[in-house]
Amino acid sequence: MNGIEYFWYVESDLPEGIGFDLFGRAHILILCIVVAVVAGAAFLYRRKKRTLFIRCIAFFLPVLETVKILYLIGTGHMNIGYLPLHLCSLSIGLYPLFTVLKPGSMKECVGDFCCIVLLPAGLSALLFPDWTMYPIISFMSLTSFLWHTLQIMFPICLLCSQEVRPQMKNIWRSLLLFLLFSIPIGIFDRITTCNYWFLLRPIPGTPLETIYQSAGPGGYLPILGLTAAAVVFITQSVISLLRLCFSPARKRK
Repeated sequence: MNGIEYFWYVESDLPEGIGFDLFGRAHILILCIVVAVVAGAAFLYRRKKRTLFIRCIAFFLPVLETVKILYLIGTGHMNIGYLPLHLCSLSIGLYPLFTVLKPGSMKECVGDFCCIVLLPAGLSALLFPDWTMYPIISFMSLTSFLWHTLQIMFPICLLCSQEVRPQMKNIWRSLLLFLLFSIPIGIFDRITTCNYWFLLRPIPGTPLETIYQSAGPGGYLPILGLTAAAVVFITQSVISLLRLCFSPARKRK
């Protein structure tokens, strides 16, 4: 069956076997396009910062999410599992907030969180999407790839232009925000049996599944939290290292 016939379908309508494979040819092709688009945008933005451009990205994310929700409502498929409550969904509020905040500690804190928490979250979503049940050429799949592409484009542009300069000494602020955001999500998951932030169960075929199988149901959540903290530390370390390698002072030497 041609997957294009299912462009407008959602998960409940889909027969088995018409989705795409993780790191299959179609997935890799999409990832290559994402890399090219984000790299090009970051390069151009670094050469000439444009406030309008970064604000368009920030405010287009909630618009795109609204379009998806309206589509689901219109087709009668909207349910509690499609609410914008995933970790990446924090971009809907935090990106626009960053663009309107005046320079100061609050803007710095939000910017750091966007770069060392939401950036790796978006990258993980693109590498290990939880929408593989859809054909690669479908409304739900393409909007998800587009949404997460813009989600990682925003912090990458800010990092390349050095508008945001996360420091290791301030990493505790992002970890604290991460914890504070996760508590109500965890409670919501327990009450509704939803799986936002993948706190109850992993995505099949991803590293989270390996954690679940190794730690078991009881150890999954603590190990998941430690893994998330480690990813934040690694992201901060990589950003700090790249900034050191490409700093003007180092180049003059």
